[in-house]
Amino acid sequence: MNGTPLATWVGLLLALGGTTALAFLKHDREGPIQKARHLITTWGGSLALLALVLYWEQRPLSSIGIVWGSYAAWSIGALCGLLVLAMSALPMYFAKGTMPEDSLRGVQKILATPLAFRIATIVTAGTTEELTFRGYPIERLHEIGCPIWLAALIPLLVFTLAHLSMWGKGHLASVAVGGGLLTGLYLWQRDLIACMIAHTLIDCLILLMPMLLKRYHAQVQARAASA
Repeated sequence: MNGTPLATWVGLLLALGGTTALAFLKHDREGPIQKARHLITTWGGSLALLALVLYWEQRPLSSIGIVWGSYAAWSIGALCGLLVLAMSALPMYFAKGTMPEDSLRGVQKILATPLAFRIATIVTAGTTEELTFRGYPIERLHEIGCPIWLAALIPLLVFTLAHLSMWGKGHLASVAVGGGLLTGLYLWQRDLIACMIAHTLIDCLILLMPMLLKRYHAQVQARAASA
């Protein structure tokens, strides 16, 4: 590790430390989402990381898993995303179980924003979080000597904890499971675009939430009335 270029250390700090710090700074769990600040800081950090790869490290985007034309991997990513989306939506549609209070509060904050912002948020999370929590840190940590399992586990833990700022502790289990699936997909395909596709499709659950919540509350009330 002593021979690790300074650019790599800065990139890891930006991807893991900087991104996580911004997540806590830009979200007030009790107040509304600051829409412009969210998008500007999230994209700004990711574009800075891409610039570091291209101009400081002077390495191709393929060094962080961005490979063009890998249609088979992209199809696998789309299928994985749709499967997880279905597995997330169906239990809520049929009111199996309960939604954690932290998750419900986070969903309500998102649904209070305009539809255009929700779509932008889905695309933003699906793209930038894969870059900062999957592609760059996994590849660079592995390069500097971490076993591949540790190089994958460290970003996954940071990714999960970064969601505390918006969602709280009650939502972390589902974040860890979803993040684990995306990490597994990356290790399998080594294609970051496939992970971006899967992540974006999974987050489309946000667009289904109004209908799902209406159905969810109706089923819960019906169950309570018959008890």
